[in-house]
Amino acid sequence: MFRQKYTNKFLIAAIFAALFILTASANSSAADDIINDSGTDYTEISNFYICEIKDTIDPPVSNHLSKCLRKSYDSDYGLIILMDTPGGLETSMREIIMDILNTDIPVIVFVYPEGARAASAGVFITYCSDIAVMAPSTSIGAAHPVNLGSEQVSGDMLEKVTNDSVSFIKNLAEAGGRNADWAEKAVRESASITAAEAVELGVIDITATDIEDLLEKIDGKTIEKSGKTFLINGKAAGTEKIEMSFISRFLHIIVNPNIAYILFIIGIFGIIYEFSQPGLGISGAVGVLFIILGLYSFSILPINYAGLALIVLAIILFVLDIVLSLSGILSIAGIASLLIGSFLLIDTGAPYLKIATSVIISATVVVSGFLIIVIRATYKVHRQKPVTGKEGIIGEAAVVCQDLNPKGLVKADGEIWNAVSENGKRIKKGREVKIISLKGLTLLVKILNKQNNKEGG
Repeated sequence: MFRQKYTNKFLIAAIFAALFILTASANSSAADDIINDSGTDYTEISNFYICEIKDTIDPPVSNHLSKCLRKSYDSDYGLIILMDTPGGLETSMREIIMDILNTDIPVIVFVYPEGARAASAGVFITYCSDIAVMAPSTSIGAAHPVNLGSEQVSGDMLEKVTNDSVSFIKNLAEAGGRNADWAEKAVRESASITAAEAVELGVIDITATDIEDLLEKIDGKTIEKSGKTFLINGKAAGTEKIEMSFISRFLHIIVNPNIAYILFIIGIFGIIYEFSQPGLGISGAVGVLFIILGLYSFSILPINYAGLALIVLAIILFVLDIVLSLSGILSIAGIASLLIGSFLLIDTGAPYLKIATSVIISATVVVSGFLIIVIRATYKVHRQKPVTGKEGIIGEAAVVCQDLNPKGLVKADGEIWNAVSENGKRIKKGREVKIISLKGLTLLVKILNKQNNKEGG
């Protein structure tokens, strides 16, 4: 009886437990049905990496962004791109856009901080983002092809390039649901607008004061991409910045046209100094290194090769002037060649890719002054009488320390030399003689004055 009583209680408890589990399971299924009511499977994004694009868009920046995208994909993070750029190279811009469009993670472009801009190539990158955001007091626009770092084009070719850019940005606008008409206006007319105007015209999605404000405003937003639906959990989102590597940062710095030009000029100094001081080696090696760095930068920038050829010609003229001791004749032509070549060097309408006029003038003045000093020093060295070796001893005075009849010994510069008198004349010990020439280890000498000549004769 006792056993049956507790057995019944156990069965009742088991039944209630089973009912509780079934109810919880039903409630859970009901919740899943609510989330997936539309048949959509969400992937939650609650962490973001931050990648910064600052200044000119070039290959080092493109490579850095590509690494950020790969790291975000491997970590299942979203990516926030902080952008402040005047534009950049078209090839680098297209590489960035292709990477963003083909990645399987949400990408947010945030024109930040206040006062930043998304000009030229920055407009295209903003249009290809999944969410476009701008901070207050920022601007976007001026995307005409002449500002994309391409080589100078005109006439029919410019029209073709413009039409291609319009087609490209309109495709991006349609894919992202953004204002295609304004995008065309930005390309054809270099139109530019503020952050508030961009929101009103449907160019961007929202404005935000900082990253925290951005995450709060996009909380709960869904993004359709690559057949997936991503749900942004902004309130619980964490962020981590990916710093540009040292090599990428260094290459990004030297790709600046002003820096590239200065490196090239320093390389010229090294080469000139090497030829003015033969055998030193260090200045020549440093000069070659800086010229190689300059040429690397020029290979990325839109270069006019006629301008580069004029600069190379200037280097050749400088070196020849020093080696041949022409006292500055060729250097004058070299300075003119350097000045003209420098102004022609960068072939683009983009002002941020041009070498500053002040830098060119300053470099030319410094090179001219350096050449004057080097050429004058070299000229003096060539005019100066040698002080060592065969040339150094000829013309010097010596003292006879053993009668010359006509052979004997003389003392010159503290050393005893075999000597022969000129014309076989006899010269007594203690007389002063002048060294005429050196044959082997024997000096040919003559008496210094007529009085000595009479006495020695």
